[in-house]
Amino acid sequence: MLINRKHEAMIEFGDIVVKFVVDRGISHEIVRHRIASYAQESTRYVNYSKDKFGKEITLITPIFWNDCPENEADCEKHNVLKNALIIIEETYMKLIELGASPQEARYVLPNGTKTEINVKFNLREWRHFFKMRCTKAAHPQMREVVIPLLHEFQEKIPIIFDDIIY
Repeated sequence: MLINRKHEAMIEFGDIVVKFVVDRGISHEIVRHRIASYAQESTRYVNYSKDKFGKEITLITPIFWNDCPENEADCEKHNVLKNALIIIEETYMKLIELGASPQEARYVLPNGTKTEINVKFNLREWRHFFKMRCTKAAHPQMREVVIPLLHEFQEKIPIIFDDIIY
């Protein structure tokens, strides 16, 4: 009844925390939402040259690069990106080897670097988030993560989220 009457202030008293594993570019879009609390993995302290991280930078492969297997001749853009990322990883590791701190070496990290971010929104902000981030105009990687999450919210709390269509 409250949602039908657009009286959403009452649902601001319920909070939900979700952990996202996305790239830093998508995390930058998430943190644009104002009514929230965030706890994000910090590249200031993460040292990718250590065993804990497999001595490599972990990247999130966007869905629009999955369409292009490396063995196809017409995948030049995929190969150009792959080569750039190899150079970035080598540069990061070399900076660490030369004594740069992780916060100094992170300067070369791409937006595709994996991050973990815990997000706490109240129910009203989750509604706003889904309405903004599930639309066709939203970034394809955002939609890839958020649409299944909306379905889960609709399954678990239908009275709050069933009216959201994308």
